[in-house]
Amino acid sequence: MRTHRLLTALSLGFLTLAVAQCGGGSSTSPSPTNSPAPQPSPSPSPSPSPSPGGSSLTVSPQSVQGQGQPQATVTLASAAPGGGALVTLTSDNPTVVKVPASVAVAGGSRSAVFMVDTATVVVATTARITATYNGTAMSATLTVTPPGLVASFVVRSRSRGAGACMADENSQLLDCVFDGSASQGFISTYLWTYTMGAKTQQQTSSPPNAAVSPQGTGCDLYQQGTGGDGPNGDRYLRMEATLQVRDAAGVVSDVVRQQVRVYPNHQCGFSY
Repeated sequence: MRTHRLLTALSLGFLTLAVAQCGGGSSTSPSPTNSPAPQPSPSPSPSPSPSPGGSSLTVSPQSVQGQGQPQATVTLASAAPGGGALVTLTSDNPTVVKVPASVAVAGGSRSAVFMVDTATVVVATTARITATYNGTAMSATLTVTPPGLVASFVVRSRSRGAGACMADENSQLLDCVFDGSASQGFISTYLWTYTMGAKTQQQTSSPPNAAVSPQGTGCDLYQQGTGGDGPNGDRYLRMEATLQVRDAAGVVSDVVRQQVRVYPNHQCGFSY
């Protein structure tokens, strides 16, 4: 009986030890890992509202020939009120550049367009246009130029007709007239040249003398020329005439050229 109790006690001891080794006893739980607290997402910054641009006055094109009519645009810093905005206009040279007294900008709009009138000028002239609204002045410049220079001429002979000249039997000068009156622009000088072979004579004239008789011609010039034959069998010398026109500012036109028939009229040793 005592032996049985001893075995029972030993059995309970081994069982208690086994349970303890398997974790059946009390144990300490591991400490949890600390995680960073979540941060709130930043709110996006609102986009700035576009602000209206500044006031301005523009003219297009900025340079025109007299009598041209460029277009001007006035722009306000912000939209005009419901009843519209009246912008006053002035020119510092109204004789050359003329603008309306005012232009209206429609309510809710920022800009308005108006036309500019220009006068014919002899030399390039610049004027300043000013637009004023609510105490704010805007300005732009416009340059008005004179008409373009265009040279043009005809040749007439009292004996040979258009495009020809004949040597006078007494003076050996040519009997023709070079007429540049069809040239255009504000002309201060006509610049003529007459060329035969390698020799060139120059001549100038001023308005109102648009038509001239060639000067400096004669045997020395004719003898440099080369001959040609007309359709009716007559013979002549070839001469090239040119004309340029120049204005008071020194601006010159393009050169125009014309071939002229010169009839020696048995002068200067010619047999025809």
